[in-house]
Amino acid sequence: MRRQISILLAALLVLTLLVGCGGSGSAKPAATGYAYDTDASTAPEAPMEQDSKFNITAVVADDALRDAKMIYRANIDLQTTDYETSEAAISNLVRSFGGYFESRSLSNRSSGYRYSDCTVRVPAESFESFCNQVGEMCHVVYMSSSAENITEAYYDTDSRLKTAQIKLERLQNLLANADNMADIITIESAISETEYEIESLSGTLRRYDALVGYATIYMTLSETYKLSENSAAPLTFGQRVSRALSDGLRDAGVFFEELIIGLAGMWVFVLVATVLVVLLISAVRKRVLRKKKKDEPSSPENPNHDQPQK
Repeated sequence: MRRQISILLAALLVLTLLVGCGGSGSAKPAATGYAYDTDASTAPEAPMEQDSKFNITAVVADDALRDAKMIYRANIDLQTTDYETSEAAISNLVRSFGGYFESRSLSNRSSGYRYSDCTVRVPAESFESFCNQVGEMCHVVYMSSSAENITEAYYDTDSRLKTAQIKLERLQNLLANADNMADIITIESAISETEYEIESLSGTLRRYDALVGYATIYMTLSETYKLSENSAAPLTFGQRVSRALSDGLRDAGVFFEELIIGLAGMWVFVLVATVLVVLLISAVRKRVLRKKKKDEPSSPENPNHDQPQK
């Protein structure tokens, strides 16, 4: 036994010496993000320490961003005086970027102007370019964008999925070797729960992949006779009051216009409601008059009314 321990210690000593010699003979300078030739005469000058650190940081940041799972979304409200041209241009732009319309709706307002609401999906790498080009096609009233980092949630779900798949494989092996009916029932129940978990986690990953691979843009396109103005300089108090008054009058006019148009479209219901109200008022008036006559005292022409009998 003592001889075996001595042999083992000697082998470890020899291994340590070999590793030390190999490390000293093959030592290389630390990586700085630059490539060097093996020939010392043609090697470029070593970069400054500050530049080297900056480049390393940039490379690490690029790698982190490349591996991140990002979901990009945007909301864009557009105006146009030529609805058909703008709608066709947007459709062509979506196709040119390899995107598609997830949903799309068109409505005609009572004023005669058209309004569309759509959800567009474009490849995530084209998200910024698409938003910029849409803004050049139409008049932008409102635009906002967001980026959601789901890296942690994505890889956590992926890890849970792999664990569940390993668990399912082990359960299936146990089921193949089980010979007790109670054990078989228990294992089959566990297999069913694990399969459900795998299906749920797989669905979550597919949804994440769809959101990460294609950005989502919610767009509205309004047809108008005049584009809204964006003042370069801030408005004075008087200008703000004047604009508020004019906007209030305009909104009131639009409201009453819509109300009249709505009532005109419901004239049958309005007529029926009016008749019912008139009948109800007439019935109430008749009942009130009948009650008044009943409560009036007896007149002198009827002296025997309400007199006690002898």
